Order: sequence, then C-alpha cells, then structure tokens
Amino acid sequence: MQILSFSGFIPEQICDTVRFTGYPGDQKISHYCGYAADFISQVLDDPEINGAVFPRTCDSSRTMKSYMEGCGKFIYPFHVPARQDDLAVSMLSQTIRDYQNAVERYYGVTISEADIKERIRLVNERNQALSALYDRLDELSYYSYLEQIHSLLQKPLREQNVIEPDRAAGIGKRVYLTGSFLCDARLVRTIEDSGLKIVGDDLTESKRLFSAPPVSTEGDLYVSIAESMLKDRLSPTQNNFSAILRKDKEELTKKQVNGVIFITQKYCEPYDYLFYVYQKMLEEMGIPCLKLTRMDSTDHKNAETVIEAFVDSL
Repeated sequence: MQILSFSGFIPEQICDTVRFTGYPGDQKISHYCGYAADFISQVLDDPEINGAVFPRTCDSSRTMKSYMEGCGKFIYPFHVPARQDDLAVSMLSQTIRDYQNAVERYYGVTISEADIKERIRLVNERNQALSALYDRLDELSYYSYLEQIHSLLQKPLREQNVIEPDRAAGIGKRVYLTGSFLCDARLVRTIEDSGLKIVGDDLTESKRLFSAPPVSTEGDLYVSIAESMLKDRLSPTQNNFSAILRKDKEELTKKQVNGVIFITQKYCEPYDYLFYVYQKMLEEMGIPCLKLTRMDSTDHKNAETVIEAFVDSL
C-alpha cells in the first residue's frame, strides 16, 4: 500500500504511510490552502500513490474528500477532536480502530495486536532518537537535519534508520521557526545562507513529531495511541493557543532567541489566527518576528529578499 498522509495526527502505529512533503506539479484547485491543494493534486496525479488519509481539523481538510471522491483510490478522512480531555481520547481511540478496519478491508490485510505493538516500539525509538538530535541543533546544520527527516518520513517505518545531519558551527543570530509542515527545505537553506542560526522550531515534522509522550504497550493500545496524539500535540487546530504560547515562550527564553520566523500557507486560517496572538507574545518579549506566507508547498518566491531584510533588522 502507498497511502499519502497529511498531518502528524495520522497514527503511524497502525500502518505505513508516505508523508506528504511537497508537490511540485500543477495544482488542481485555486483559492484554497496551498498545502492542502498540493496534497490533493498529488493524490490525483501520482500513479504510485493508491490512497490518502488526512485529518478533519480545519476548513480546508474538512472539504478535501469531496475533491478526491471518484478517483478510485483509498480515501479516508480522519476525525481528530479539538478537545484534549478523556472524552476526546475515547473518541479518537475509536477513530483509530475505524481507520484500521478501513485499511484492512480496502487492502485485504490483517493488522494484528503484535504488529501494532512492534510499530509502537519503532515509533517510540525513532522519536527518542530525533529528540536527541533536536537537543544538539546548536552544533548541526538545520538544513541537513530537516532534509533527512523529510527523507525518513517517505520510507516504511521499519526502514527509518537513525539520521546523522551535517555539523555546522553555532554562529549568527539565533532564530526559531514555527508554523505548519515546512515542505520546501530551500527556505531553510536561504535562512542559513543569510547568516542566521536556527536553534529550534515548532514544526509538525520536527519538534511536534516527537514531542508527544511515548505510547505504552500496556492496556488498551488504541487509547494509548490516542492519549499520545492529543496530550502534547500542540496544533492551532486544537483550540489551545495558550498551551502553544506557554511552551514556545519557555523554549525561546531558554535558547536566547534573537528572532522568530513564522511560516504559514496562504488561506490557512488556523495559523493566521495563531499568528496574531503569537506576535503579541513576541512583542512583549522584545523578540522581532517575520511572517512568511507561501502560496503553495514549494513556493520560494521573494524569500531571499524578505529574509535579508529581516537579518538587517536583527
């Protein structure tokens, strides 16, 4: 199976997916979140992709199924609650069961409890290794780090071996990245080439990938997966801006950050809403912020000029 997944909310403990990391082809939809539009376009156009799974967490993702219906591929909208309490965990655990049943029916496979436990172990170990790398960002090339994570997420879970990014001197003004999935790593290359040093992030494929608690193999496996997905998964779609601000503020202070680069997609309302409260927090901390709004997943236009101006302001 070659299922393209959209968002870190999709449980890797159930089956392998190919993580969406950017689509350079023609978009099928205009006036729509560029990240979601590119995902839809890849599902429709890429013959190697035979399925798609995505969370219903925002206006864009709630309407995605209607664009892909009739394409003859496995299409599964994944319901993720905005709340994070015990009732939400119970609901999400049932959603995970339903997702497993749908995969088994469509692909004619059986996913055993032993399979899930083994995948839980592999995800926990991978996330622990990535967390250890994140703690060393001061001495690493962030571009190499992010590129290798993107490559990792394209592989089956059992082939996701430990990565070792290139080393880089910890020089330059210290900046922090926040936003959704950063598909186009060229943007990171531009940031580093400008003389800035990326020392942390709140991106879906980096810190938010491994910041959730490890999943336990004791008791109800589906509840354990759901608890991990919800309890520390700080997405602006979860109606919990205060937790995002609190945790990021702690890290910005600890790492003595000189500036923040906030990356979002055009027409992405959750991150646009988050930006204004995030900007207010940064103003109170005396930290400059650059907002980069991109048209699609590989948009790189004007990035160099804007980033150079931001460097001058620092």
